[in-house]
Amino acid sequence: MRINPTLFDLPKEKQEKIREDFDYELDLVSRHCALVHFMNHHIDRPDSYRSIDDPLYREPTAEEITEVIDHLAEIHSLGVVSKQLGLKSKSNPTRTLNRWKSGENEIPYPAWRLLLVLDGRVVEVNRIPDADGQKAWAKFY
Repeated sequence: MRINPTLFDLPKEKQEKIREDFDYELDLVSRHCALVHFMNHHIDRPDSYRSIDDPLYREPTAEEITEVIDHLAEIHSLGVVSKQLGLKSKSNPTRTLNRWKSGENEIPYPAWRLLLVLDGRVVEVNRIPDADGQKAWAKFY
């Protein structure tokens, strides 16, 4: 990884703010990873929780979708969950969520993945290959 050299040209206060933000986000990431790996049933995750480029990935079932959406709705609300996904409808912003839960419509993979991340069920990692072209995230495929 390379550091952006223009950061060193910034005023000291700006550099300190960037470092403070980094430290805070690093703490949040560590807590999220701990939740996923040590507090949840990480080993028992269904194959629908896998990355889409994992050969063992499969589409989520309506039951799996319902479980995740309902859990997030308990924490926030169904309306907030729809906003987190960028679903917009003036008449019924939760309609799409309900259609995914019922199996009436298929959930797009990016929406499914974001739901899993928001609910602390998976960790989304950087998808930039290493300098030698290796996909570090494929370690567990």
